Amino acid sequence: MMKKVIILIFVFILSSGYVWAITGKEVIEKQKEKHKVKTEVATEIMLLVDKDGSKEKRQLKRYAKEVAPDIHRYLLVFTAPADIRGTALLTWEHKDRENDQWLYMPAIKKLQRIAKSSKKNYFMGTDFTYEDLEPEDIDNFKYTILREEKFKHEKKLWDCYIIEAVPATKKKERESGYSKRIMWITKKDLLTLKVEFYNKRGKLIKVQTNYSFKEVKPGVFRPTKSFMNNIERKHKTLIGTQKRYIDIKLDNSVFTERYILTGKYLQ
Repeated sequence: MMKKVIILIFVFILSSGYVWAITGKEVIEKQKEKHKVKTEVATEIMLLVDKDGSKEKRQLKRYAKEVAPDIHRYLLVFTAPADIRGTALLTWEHKDRENDQWLYMPAIKKLQRIAKSSKKNYFMGTDFTYEDLEPEDIDNFKYTILREEKFKHEKKLWDCYIIEAVPATKKKERESGYSKRIMWITKKDLLTLKVEFYNKRGKLIKVQTNYSFKEVKPGVFRPTKSFMNNIERKHKTLIGTQKRYIDIKLDNSVFTERYILTGKYLQ
């Protein structure tokens, strides 16, 4: 009898055209898995624009590697101008504990650990905080699909999920600089087109928009331009990718203190 009931329910679902709903967390998990690569190296141009319109141009290089299943390491290095050349941010992702981040300043000649309380701070005068520059632990956030809509972006209408991300625990709520983020993610290729960041009082403080996505390997995309508009600070950070290399040979030693202190990271 029970078997007949289950079959009837299944037939009803199929005939009614019902589609199983996807959750916000499932979208984020699928996005992370879809666009994951083993290694990645990119050279970029960064432009900082102050509220009075003054501009500062920087050059940087980024390294990333999956050193174990879903465990990554990252190195960001400024290569120009001369006054910040050699400044670097090293990030180690962990599964069983908090991620580690270290800032290297050539004048000090040592790596300084970024305290959890300092991850809300902006990195080197940009509009990205240390928190923005570390990998996101999906289990630390609750993701809710607020709605689905067509979003006009780069003269095209994209079918998007609008997903809200809020800290999932009291601990993460205390540590994060944001009360929530709202993301526009395309249904087709799971591209993040836009992210709104809200402070602890629920006020919109900055908006990141990504442009000109490029397929770097079959089914894997990266934006070639990103624009962070900091409404609160009246400041902007623009990043443009010059070159990007995917799944190339990259030794684990790149992501070590020794690699930085010996100067190899600037070669």
